[in-house]
Amino acid sequence: MDEKFMISGVKRKSTAVESTYRFFQTIDLIISHLKRKADKEKIFELIRENPNLRSLLIATAAVHLYHYMGIKVQESLDSNQLTIDSTQQLHLREKQILMEEVTSLLKDSFELERGIFDEIIDLENMFLTLLIEERLGNLQETEKVKKIEDIEDQIEFGLLNIISKFPSFYFYDFIGDLIGLNDDVKLDILEEAAALKGVSLEVEKQLEQEEKEDKYIEVFTLNRLIERMQDLFEFKSYKELQVQTMPIRMIKKKILEYELNKYPISISGLNRYIEGNNLKRETIKYINNALEENLDYEQFEERILSDLKLEIIKQLKTNPNDFVYFLQSLYESSFEDVIFLLNKRGIKDTLHLINIDYELAEKVKKNMIRFNIKKQDLIVLNDNKKNLINIAKKALCNLKFPYLEKFMAKVGNHSEFDLFKILYRTEVEFDELWDILEKKTGFSINSLREFVRKKQIIDKIFFQDLNLSNYSQIILLINYDEIFTNLVTDLFYNILAKILRQLSRIIELYGIVSNDKAIFSPALRRADHTKDVEDWGQIKLEELSINRLMKRQQELVVVLNAINQVFLVNGFILSRLTNKSLKESIFELKNKESYVYKDIMPLKLKADLVSPISYCIAYDLIKRFENYGDTEKSKIISAKVEKQKKDADKKKESRKVKQENPFNWIERKITSTMMGISRPGMNPNQFYWEKKDTKIAIEQIKNHSGLTDDPFNNFCEFYFFAVEKIKSHIENMKLPSREEIVTEVSIVINEILAERLKPSPSPQEVKEMLDSERYKVAKIIALKIGSLLDKALYLKFKQKPKK
Repeated sequence: MDEKFMISGVKRKSTAVESTYRFFQTIDLIISHLKRKADKEKIFELIRENPNLRSLLIATAAVHLYHYMGIKVQESLDSNQLTIDSTQQLHLREKQILMEEVTSLLKDSFELERGIFDEIIDLENMFLTLLIEERLGNLQETEKVKKIEDIEDQIEFGLLNIISKFPSFYFYDFIGDLIGLNDDVKLDILEEAAALKGVSLEVEKQLEQEEKEDKYIEVFTLNRLIERMQDLFEFKSYKELQVQTMPIRMIKKKILEYELNKYPISISGLNRYIEGNNLKRETIKYINNALEENLDYEQFEERILSDLKLEIIKQLKTNPNDFVYFLQSLYESSFEDVIFLLNKRGIKDTLHLINIDYELAEKVKKNMIRFNIKKQDLIVLNDNKKNLINIAKKALCNLKFPYLEKFMAKVGNHSEFDLFKILYRTEVEFDELWDILEKKTGFSINSLREFVRKKQIIDKIFFQDLNLSNYSQIILLINYDEIFTNLVTDLFYNILAKILRQLSRIIELYGIVSNDKAIFSPALRRADHTKDVEDWGQIKLEELSINRLMKRQQELVVVLNAINQVFLVNGFILSRLTNKSLKESIFELKNKESYVYKDIMPLKLKADLVSPISYCIAYDLIKRFENYGDTEKSKIISAKVEKQKKDADKKKESRKVKQENPFNWIERKITSTMMGISRPGMNPNQFYWEKKDTKIAIEQIKNHSGLTDDPFNNFCEFYFFAVEKIKSHIENMKLPSREEIVTEVSIVINEILAERLKPSPSPQEVKEMLDSERYKVAKIIALKIGSLLDKALYLKFKQKPKK
């Protein structure tokens, strides 16, 4: 295909893979919580006393599981009946249970991962030392062969030590890191995830396929690593490695081949790799010590960042290539990845890094302030399209030469128009040119003069005196502290991630099984619907569900190193299927009757009779999950019925209260205003009837009219109550009697109903008046009560004794 017709979507896929690879792995998600203030508060809430780095990281995992993945362990509690404080305590307790679970599953993984990391660095430094001596010409052939044999022995010793003392997944991690297979597998997963997929899948396909591998990348990377290594090195199980020598020889050969060809050619580059390795070793050692020591996390992080920044700045004194090699060693990344990182942090050209330091950055900042130069000025100068000088010159070039010639003559130059020579001329004859220039460029001549002034200062102070090379380098120095703080922070978290791989896998296992739960629910519902129609359909869906659970069993056996722990593996699965704690789920599997023997004998599961990876137990888990679903459905129905009953009781109680106290509001209104106006120094205007009072009174009167099937008497009753209440607070005021009120209300109702009915509605028609008609009647009565109350207030105010 011709190059100009290539589809740009391919590039987008690459970008998607690239960004996911860097920023959206579980390890990065864990670390991100340590950067957020709100998350830090949740984390430290769990470890208030004697925090160390171990408890901090485990608390971070608990916060991630609970708040970001929605993992629950105490769903049996009825949170609707809890107060706010007790709900908060429940949330805190759930997170503490998750901390306990993660701690028990993690064991001593931080220390073991540190041990694997040190082993890899030792081997890499042996290879690097060999390559340096070889390229210096210091090695005879026999010496080279001897050193390679020593390295082979070290590799074999390391492999056998891991096989005999470490859980199996560390073996795969160790080899995967040494031969670059870990990164290759991850990229494969991310590329597949970036490819176009169907929006929705059939239930059968969902049960058969693994989805969201990129979201749970550490577990699925391990799965693929195991498969690929077994194919590549010709062994069928981890146990075979303990008795067969051929796979170990093949692995040694592959490691030698890969390591001897992955480093730079230059000797200085090789030395930078060793320095990078040693810095990583010292940093991970400091991190390892913090696992058990009480620490102030802010001080702990600040010290590591300070040490790393000193080492980074020291490396800036080398040439740019060596600096990039140093970063490649630290980040264990390719040249392209390091350049991407530098660009992201504001370093667009590594040549700008030569011989810069904090002192030079401070000089740049002081001169920027002294000469009133802003960062935006440098950005504009660095952009040809926004540079005011370029824009002005372009505008002048578009003017006709004869027109410019008369201005050239005034400065004594008949061959060339020099903008800088005439820019500061203020004679009247130049005003015409400046007006044209302002019109064509959109900025004033004074702005252009100020811009040129700043450019001349930058040329003199920054380029000549400070020997800087271009505007981009000045911008870099303005942001020097921020750039290198971000760079070393990235580096710290990258090194910290070396001990977080197993923690990430444990977190992902919670998510994987919870995700399966969302797939099992519709599958088993559908299976239940086909029971009476197509038995084979039910059987197929159950079989696919069981097979999927057996995959989970297999993953858990490897990740949890639980080859003989039936209840741990399957208790974990059950806990995620039923939203219970791991402890509660293990207890249930051990002590409750198994569905395997249902309708045969009431027997429990026996750990010594079954393997953790078992069809029988997978079947048992599916049946327990079905029962859990039925139980939850019953709970929901019961809760719904209970809520409906409570709502009905609440409405009934509300109605009863209204019936018993129909006049509360009007009584409070009359009493408070009549008593308030009697106080000395009070402004009477604040007590008079307002629109809001009319609105409330209408609602009260209308509601009262509907309490019985005789709205006429209810209207009269409310009106009479208000009149009597006013009468109790004032003497010598003429107020309507009960008979007058009955007559008034009757006239009002007749007039309103006459709009719809005949002039004299019957008693039955009055009883059946419309809601809108009752509103109109209530409004008129409310206004009448308001008018009477205002008159009473006025009289009361006039009767107040004067001082």
